[in-house]
Amino acid sequence: MAAAKKEIDDLEETRIKLQAELNSKEMVLVPAAKVRISTSHPTHEDENPEHQVTVNSFYLDKTEITNLQYKEFVAVTGHRSPSHWRFNTFPDARKADHPIDNVSWDDAKAYAEWAGKRLPTEAEWERAALGDGRNEYPWGVTCSAEYANYDNADGDTTPVEHFARGVSPTGIWDMCGNVSEWVNDFYGSKYFHDSPETDPQGPDGGNYKVHRGGAYHENRNGIRGKSRHFSMSNAAQGYIGFRCAMNEQPAEADD
Repeated sequence: MAAAKKEIDDLEETRIKLQAELNSKEMVLVPAAKVRISTSHPTHEDENPEHQVTVNSFYLDKTEITNLQYKEFVAVTGHRSPSHWRFNTFPDARKADHPIDNVSWDDAKAYAEWAGKRLPTEAEWERAALGDGRNEYPWGVTCSAEYANYDNADGDTTPVEHFARGVSPTGIWDMCGNVSEWVNDFYGSKYFHDSPETDPQGPDGGNYKVHRGGAYHENRNGIRGKSRHFSMSNAAQGYIGFRCAMNEQPAEADD
């Protein structure tokens, strides 16, 4: 029994090391910056007011977590699979490179921790999506089908590296459209009125968790990079997925 446990522990240690190497290849370093967050548009009250915050550097997944990536997580950990899956796998084999959906915030958090990562904060997400925050979308101020999957054009998700013209200023794909993405923060409709000026982490508690970016079935307003969405942390919807973040590792001091 002791020998079997040691073997399992050794395998897990190896997996963690390999995952760390994989993380560095799948993620993009988003540099620290002072950026514009939210808007002052009167019809989007929970986005008010527009203000500046400093976001420290961090890593973010280049793409949304895919069905294939999530399948590996389910296989290794025994975590429950999405309700529409059969025999712990996604029902359409052609969708291996489509974003995972129908997962709750709790599921997303569990995956992120297993992968040695975390969910991004709302401020980090907006920084990665919009760069300095001057535009409504990662690609600029106007929206069309060349940039993102929205307006139910395909009636479903698309591969995570399909819209090359929609890549954000920080080099991240599909920040708007395809699936909405869970972030770490609790939702607060008035949070931006008195949020911290550096690396805001969201309210201390609440009834809902935030997801950002909108999804394939929403219109151009719903997929705006400034638009905020929220849902219960245990709720799984067929249009919400996620991507992971990771702290930038501090440089090792010279001996």
